[in-house]
Amino acid sequence: MKAPIPNLILLCATLTQSLKVVTKRGSVDGCTDWSVDYKKYQVLVGEPVRIKCALFYGYIRANYSLAQSAGLSLMWYKSSGPGDFEEPIAFDGTRMSKEEDSIWFRPTVVQDSGLYACVIRNSTYCMKVSISLTVGENDTGLCYNSKMKYFEKAELSKSKEISCPEVEDFLFPFREPEILWYKECKSKTWRSSIVFKKDTLVIREVREDDIGNYTCEVKYGIFVVRRTTELTVTGGSANLTCRAFFGYSGDVSPLIYWMKGEKFIEDLDDSRVWESDIRVLKEHLGEQEVSISLILDSVEEGDLGNYSCYVENGNGRRHASILLHKRELMYTVELAGGLGAILLLLVCLVTIYKCYKIEIMLFYRNHFGAEELDGDNKDYDAYLSYTKVDPDQWNQETGEEERFALEILPDMLEKHYGYKLFIPDRDLIPTGTYIEDVARCVDQSKRLIIVMTPNYVVRRGWSIFELETRLRNMLVTGEIKVILIECSELRGVMNYQEVEALKHTIKLLTVIKWHGPKCNKLNSKFWKRLQYEMPFKRTEPITHEQVLDVSEQGPFGELQTVSAISMAAATSTALATAHPDLRSTFHNTYHSQMRQKHYYRSYEYDVPPTGTLPLTSIGNQHTYCNIPMTLINGQRPQTKTNREQNPEEAHTNSAILPLLPRETSISSVIW
Repeated sequence: MKAPIPNLILLCATLTQSLKVVTKRGSVDGCTDWSVDYKKYQVLVGEPVRIKCALFYGYIRANYSLAQSAGLSLMWYKSSGPGDFEEPIAFDGTRMSKEEDSIWFRPTVVQDSGLYACVIRNSTYCMKVSISLTVGENDTGLCYNSKMKYFEKAELSKSKEISCPEVEDFLFPFREPEILWYKECKSKTWRSSIVFKKDTLVIREVREDDIGNYTCEVKYGIFVVRRTTELTVTGGSANLTCRAFFGYSGDVSPLIYWMKGEKFIEDLDDSRVWESDIRVLKEHLGEQEVSISLILDSVEEGDLGNYSCYVENGNGRRHASILLHKRELMYTVELAGGLGAILLLLVCLVTIYKCYKIEIMLFYRNHFGAEELDGDNKDYDAYLSYTKVDPDQWNQETGEEERFALEILPDMLEKHYGYKLFIPDRDLIPTGTYIEDVARCVDQSKRLIIVMTPNYVVRRGWSIFELETRLRNMLVTGEIKVILIECSELRGVMNYQEVEALKHTIKLLTVIKWHGPKCNKLNSKFWKRLQYEMPFKRTEPITHEQVLDVSEQGPFGELQTVSAISMAAATSTALATAHPDLRSTFHNTYHSQMRQKHYYRSYEYDVPPTGTLPLTSIGNQHTYCNIPMTLINGQRPQTKTNREQNPEEAHTNSAILPLLPRETSISSVIW
């Protein structure tokens, strides 16, 4: 065998160097004995264990394969303790087997405890070392033996890693280990600051309640391997300072020192606890104020107790005591429950505010709010802008929108919430051009309500606010707040892009969606949102049951709804102008029936049975006229009583006053 010769020479040289070092330890029968190795194996009954021959792991610079090729053989012996008789081990190949440089126990029993000596030798060379194995049972009711635990220390608020020790032989390479962790032998829901990395448990911020026994469990085939580590938590360093004042005591030097119980600090034999030098704080005419500190570098359980500071001089001896005790553990469950309850309460409050923000703000405003001061000089709460629908475009959807804009919206805002609206077709008194009148009326309003419908968009109903400089400046500068009510989906409608541009132009803009008749209910979100955006008023709202009597309705009390009075006015004007000889009988009868809570007056005309009625063409759409304030319910003011009037005068006074040409010419489709 030529190949092993270099290895044999190297091994012999290595062993020779080792022998020069270890000859002082002595030899038995020519075999160098290293006694018992520092590494001790401790396992629980039923667990597997691998005992390695320590000679190949620190005593010689050769591994098992190299020694075997050099002609050295490895033998194992067992003894009960140091100096006892050693007998060769007979391996059965199943529960206990010899595998290269190790002995495998699968599993261990209590009788396996003892010293195992591994010997490598040939005819000229011998070396041995003993390895200790202890097999124990679990403590009663526990998953570990308290004499076989590992120990770790950690500082409060610091990070700490606890590894699963001595499990390398049971882990497979290139495979993530499956390790279960327990605390006090119980599975636990770990907090987020405790994480697991391979075979290590990491506590990112140590707390006092982290004190305890941590057990890791590794599965190895049909066996289970457990390792338990006891973690103790120490506080930071403690500094106890004692200050004393000494009067004049002649040549006798004063003394100041610390004691723990009946022992001096220097007698504690603990380098972590020590006294500082005596410091003189003040000194005057033989009087001194001095201090001395007791320093504990790392407070442990055994450091707790009573400490006394003694001072002595020629006049006597005094002392003061302090008790160093363990801070009570934080009630983590109660604290976590309290914080959880507070967090849940905050979430509930935020959710309630998100869902009922409008209701909450309205409640607060109604009870604690103040009316707008900047709008005291304005006559109206809001100006209502809307585009009427052409008869040829009338359908169910447009009918609902028209009814909402002309009847429901004004009725709710005025009669229920008590607001004063300016509706151009009803309230505008011509004094100049139409645009100038609109600008003047918008300026006298606190809000501008635009009812945005597809018809409004197609006909560019907002153009009036762009043409008049004053109106445009009011929108751009935020002088008036605009409430835009979208009645339907406007995307895809002609001129829609201009609507989006208009929205960006208005500084103070609120967009409210009207989703059809379902929003007409009083308790709907639509009305609450609209009321929130309207000026605040403390006026009590008028309920639906509060309907004025005919005699209490005021000068415009008998006017019917806008669309009806406009048609009646236009029709009566056309009749009076086109056919002056037409006999008309006006029945000034007040009907008790109501339409949307509005009183109105009806007029009946007796048309000749033959012939055609020569009416001036009104066109294919309604003509909306503005009735001056001087006309009370369409009648001339009476200057005489009925008894003083003749029949012709009575007939004249009871007729509707024909409108002037200037009044009939003023007709607006957008208002």
